[in-house]
Amino acid sequence: MGNTAATFSTEQGLFELKAAEPDQAGEMLSLLKEAAEVMERQGLKQWSPSLFSLDLMKQYLTEREVFILWHSDVAVGMFTLQYGDPAYWGEQDDPSYGYLHRLTVRAPYRGLELGTKMIAFAESYLLSKGKQGFRLDCVSHLPTLNQFYQRQGFLFVAEQDMGGRFVNLYEKRFM
Repeated sequence: MGNTAATFSTEQGLFELKAAEPDQAGEMLSLLKEAAEVMERQGLKQWSPSLFSLDLMKQYLTEREVFILWHSDVAVGMFTLQYGDPAYWGEQDDPSYGYLHRLTVRAPYRGLELGTKMIAFAESYLLSKGKQGFRLDCVSHLPTLNQFYQRQGFLFVAEQDMGGRFVNLYEKRFM
């Protein structure tokens, strides 16, 4: 199995990315609710705080691989990986790909390229597991977020209607 930890150096010091432990559901919930609250304050229709609960975090820990980014023992970012996403990818769903979800960095730590570093780690991790590529979905109405993923080398595959909520599907093939 691939390395499940990495250290990143930035102008704000060292950050450590590690696989989440079962007792870290509270940190995950705090990160995602805070991100959703920031999105709502900014008028971005992406995540809602009510979407997240401690039970959902425990479900993530059971059904996905979760990575948390730490700075001085404070959780400052996270993402999840799974190996199938039929709800978004339908017939194109493929377990030979890793699927990124819930990538977030706390607002005070944005601008340090931590999202880019977490994606690069996830790519290396997926490659070490023999995956063929990396996929994600992104709400189509946020051009800045779509451009972020495109700058990471993800290519647009399709737009998907999720019952009136439109998402863009992206992938990056390794092989």
